[in-house]
Amino acid sequence: MWVLAASLLLGLAACQPAGMLAPVPLRAVMVVSPSWTAAPAQAPALPPPTLEATRTPAPVFYEPAGCWQPPDDYSRVHINDSTLNTRTYAMLQQAARLYGGEIDVAGNAIILGSYSDNDQGSHGGGGAVDISVNRPNSSYILYTEIEPLIRALRTVGFAAWLRQQDETGLGTGFHIHAIAIGDGELSPAAQEQITGPAGYLRGNDGLPISSSDPGRDSHGGPLICRWMLDASYADLRTPTPVPTAGSAWQERLRQSALEYQADYPEDAERIARSLQFLDGQNESAGNVCGPLSAAILRDAGLLPAQVGPVQELKSYWVARPSGNGRPWSLFSERDYEVFRFATPLAEFDFKAWPLQPADFVYTYARGRGFEHMFIVTEVDAQGRAYTVTNQSQSWGNPLWGTMLIQRYLLYDPLALGAGIIYNEWSDPRLGLTGQNGFEVQRKRGLEAGSRYAYIVRPGDTLPDLAARFGATLESIIQANPGPELAHLQVGQALTIPIPAYAPAK
Repeated sequence: MWVLAASLLLGLAACQPAGMLAPVPLRAVMVVSPSWTAAPAQAPALPPPTLEATRTPAPVFYEPAGCWQPPDDYSRVHINDSTLNTRTYAMLQQAARLYGGEIDVAGNAIILGSYSDNDQGSHGGGGAVDISVNRPNSSYILYTEIEPLIRALRTVGFAAWLRQQDETGLGTGFHIHAIAIGDGELSPAAQEQITGPAGYLRGNDGLPISSSDPGRDSHGGPLICRWMLDASYADLRTPTPVPTAGSAWQERLRQSALEYQADYPEDAERIARSLQFLDGQNESAGNVCGPLSAAILRDAGLLPAQVGPVQELKSYWVARPSGNGRPWSLFSERDYEVFRFATPLAEFDFKAWPLQPADFVYTYARGRGFEHMFIVTEVDAQGRAYTVTNQSQSWGNPLWGTMLIQRYLLYDPLALGAGIIYNEWSDPRLGLTGQNGFEVQRKRGLEAGSRYAYIVRPGDTLPDLAARFGATLESIIQANPGPELAHLQVGQALTIPIPAYAPAK
């Protein structure tokens, strides 16, 4: 019976075929004094030697790109039916210039200003503002705009977070809540959101603490400018070890994928149900390809940090780029690019254009085939690409006709015809995929051994960029002679040497 149920679902899942049915397409330094040998007692007295202690070099302060000190002006202004002081409004205007996106942060997107709740709560004094993240006159949430805007707001001196649907308990919808650091007219509640136990400078979300631990900041922690330090606002987080350079993400990706292997049909079904991409109903090993792909990226820490559908596995079910835009529409175009190929998958020259780890691939069907999604989970030293995906088992296999989740060789550039692309996915008895071309979504700057041309964004610092791309400070400094790298400028061009990766054997 489960075979029949799975067959019905497979026709809708855009993942795997049920027999020959085609799917419905949807979319610190130690100081050491030098030693010397004392002169013999009978020798004339000598002046004591001059000792120069080894000095600890002054630490470098890496100021976030775009830091800007606001004016000291508290005259009132009225914007979009909200009252702000001139200092706060100037900060919004500067954030708008840095952000440059669709949300009208200094205008129509302002939904609640300051001095507005009878001295109760964070909006009772100055420096507080709430900003809509919806498209004007629409319920559509601009998810991919949220992180760039929060980054710009933090760069100019706001403690800013996304507040989700009724997260504050006040019946509010999605919006950005921002408090101007250093505002002389902040309410006590607003000041608490900056420096209190749940505050921004402590790496928390600013919300009242309802349990023993405050909520963590989901936007990467505070950005500290020189003017904030001069005003006694510092990073109050407990120091954590600096991530070591290298390409550890490739190994995380490989290991995360291997955790989903299932050698028996019942295990594959259990794994599919555990992802709960259909709210606990009707998940199966036959319709799991999209959610499985997202889960592998998620577990490896490679899904975008933004909130919203990109983090929800159900967003990847029945996704079809040419139909409903998913899954590519879930990812920011600033950080990802999509390559489209009309050439059938089995005829494509992967020696000339090889796949890379973390590539997200969508294959199109023709006729009675099926459409599929998978992640390139590893590429070995010989250039062989692999995936972990769901696949109907071949004729002659004792488990023929069942669906397993296993690690498969995609192709071997030195052995034409080897791999799932040329065998299982080209076998009419199992269903064909990729005959009508394919698409590849690739994150910018992940190509091991490359030199990535990066344009500095608001809030960037050299240590942050080194950690993000797995590089070292020294390698970035050597690749960019001349510029003052402790004080990056928004729009500055940098070369980031992406380290080579030694694949696991």
